[in-house]
Amino acid sequence: MTEIRSCVLILLLTLLLQACTTARTQQRHFNQALTQLEQSTDADSLAAAAVLSRFTQPRPHEDAVHALLVRAVAAAPQRADLAWLSIGVCRDVPACDPEPEVDRLRALDPSNGAGWLNAVARANAADDEAAKIAALSQLARAERVDVYWTTLIVHLTRALVATHQVPLKQALVDVIGTVDPQALPNYMPTLSLCKGERLNNDEVLQDCRRVALAFERGDTFITEMIGLAIARRAWPADSPEWKAAEEETRVARYRMRTGSTFALGARWARQYLSLCEQNRREQDVHLAEIIRAGKSPDPPPE
Repeated sequence: MTEIRSCVLILLLTLLLQACTTARTQQRHFNQALTQLEQSTDADSLAAAAVLSRFTQPRPHEDAVHALLVRAVAAAPQRADLAWLSIGVCRDVPACDPEPEVDRLRALDPSNGAGWLNAVARANAADDEAAKIAALSQLARAERVDVYWTTLIVHLTRALVATHQVPLKQALVDVIGTVDPQALPNYMPTLSLCKGERLNNDEVLQDCRRVALAFERGDTFITEMIGLAIARRAWPADSPEWKAAEEETRVARYRMRTGSTFALGARWARQYLSLCEQNRREQDVHLAEIIRAGKSPDPPPE
């Protein structure tokens, strides 16, 4: 019995050592990939280096990250996705003014309400009621609120894979893990504008309803869910619009959960990246995965 326990212990120690060795090897390859990306001159490589630098140290120097994005934007000044990413990183750099990039994003993609989220956040931080209402009014004119999620996933994953240091599945997982917190804004200031006594003002109420639609058309599940939450506030509970928002929330949650179950192997990674290339919205990527797997795109009746 002692001999068996010793053999098991040796096996466990061997497996643990192999795992540690694999992790060290993966980290070394990742660091080599990051060095290659930082030394490149194309926009995707520089943006990938900026985003992925968070894997190399717990608290990266935000000014260095922003400098990489400035170079990326300069290499591709017509890319709205890079302008948006730069705005997000700029918020973490004390001396950085995001307004020039905000203005450029509005010019590059005028129908995208993301260009007005900074104004909403600034008005909320200043507790300036007039500025809040003005920013809400501008946001209400948007057709959609996009954070260029699928676009960034495709461009940055391709750049990382091109270093030949990181396999596709790992590159995709790494990019998704870092794009999510950096591309997604804080939606709380917008949510705070559409609640309570403000909704007694008909002009604000109508703006909130339009904002809800713009968010619902956004390109991530969380953006859509924010829009549906605003819609449920801005419409009476017995109205067709409120009931539609409630049902759309149920469908979105089901598709988000179901679509997340397909993350398996390199074949999944290739298919997922291909779907990101073909679809503007994360929601449509999940929907395509669900249909491809032969599952129902709609949740079972309650």
